[in-house]
Amino acid sequence: MKGKKLVSNPFITNMKFLESTKEGSEFEKILKILTVPSKSGIYISRYDIKELGKSLGVQLPIRERKEMLKDLFIYAKQMENLKGFIDLLISFVDHRISQYRELQERYPKSSSLMERWVKKAESLKTFLENMKKEIDIYRNI
Repeated sequence: MKGKKLVSNPFITNMKFLESTKEGSEFEKILKILTVPSKSGIYISRYDIKELGKSLGVQLPIRERKEMLKDLFIYAKQMENLKGFIDLLISFVDHRISQYRELQERYPKSSSLMERWVKKAESLKTFLENMKKEIDIYRNI
């Protein structure tokens, strides 16, 4: 039972974890949340992911966004910089939220529409902050 729990944890990233990752795993859910704008409130383009990679010191080939994000998570885990990567994601979400706020100020009639996206993006930010806190918990298992 305990072994199954550990495999479902995205922070125990190694080759065995990747081989055993199934379509409904926790790691896959995280990737889906990040790549589906209706869930996250933001859109992360391939270019954005590539820039996040550069910030981590890695050159990513252009592929499907989900695969690129998966590679970044793996790289960050291997380099023991998962917290740094999540901090980059949080900064990216903050940037998008500020863009939404700016649009709300410039176009007041769109404010109610933008507010829905802001709420989703703020939920994503909270999710990422909680994920960052859990890194230390799972590291000790």
